[in-house]
Amino acid sequence: MIAGAFSSTSGKADTVLTTNGDVLYYNSGRQRLAVGDEGQVLTVSGSDLPAWETSSGLSSPLTANLVINDSIETQYGTGGSDSAIYHDGSNLYLKITTGNSICNGNFTMSSAKCLTTNTATATISSGTITGTANQMIVDSEGGASTDDLDAASFEAAGTTGATFVLMTADNSRDVTIKDQDTSPFFLMPSDFTLDTTQDTCTFLAVNGQTHNSELSRSNNS
Repeated sequence: MIAGAFSSTSGKADTVLTTNGDVLYYNSGRQRLAVGDEGQVLTVSGSDLPAWETSSGLSSPLTANLVINDSIETQYGTGGSDSAIYHDGSNLYLKITTGNSICNGNFTMSSAKCLTTNTATATISSGTITGTANQMIVDSEGGASTDDLDAASFEAAGTTGATFVLMTADNSRDVTIKDQDTSPFFLMPSDFTLDTTQDTCTFLAVNGQTHNSELSRSNNS
């Protein structure tokens, strides 16, 4: 029972509660817990009795370091389902579930570490592949010994505007990248055949366009 919560108290509570906000509890009889300070929360002490305690909730701005144990995620979005950041004891992870990671400013690698490539495989289907990474390992359709690649679609969110490299999946299956003008297409000086797994051809997926502009090629047979 909290004093002041009702128009009147009843019975022996009147002899215990003295001030608006007092809390009535039992401990070998009726006891009074005086109202706490602003911002405090009602909790249970080590003696299993109610007590007021300063809230441990976050306030803004923080005035001290916030420490989060390994493998505990800080989650974002409705219900925490959109994205998360966590450290697993060795590495820091930025987990993007919906949308893209956007850096609205300059990005500098202060420790001189090298960015790694993201590799994916794709099998040619009717002359095309869909780009999902910046290193695409391309295989011929049906395992044919030769195949033509007419286009690589890098138009989806998260891939448009990317720089990507094409490589063949197998030394025995040659993939010829075709120079043509039918959209979507490769914009390049001439056809180029990836006839070993060491050959590379690098393109820029022009942002907002259906063509890919060749940046370089390397015949390493």
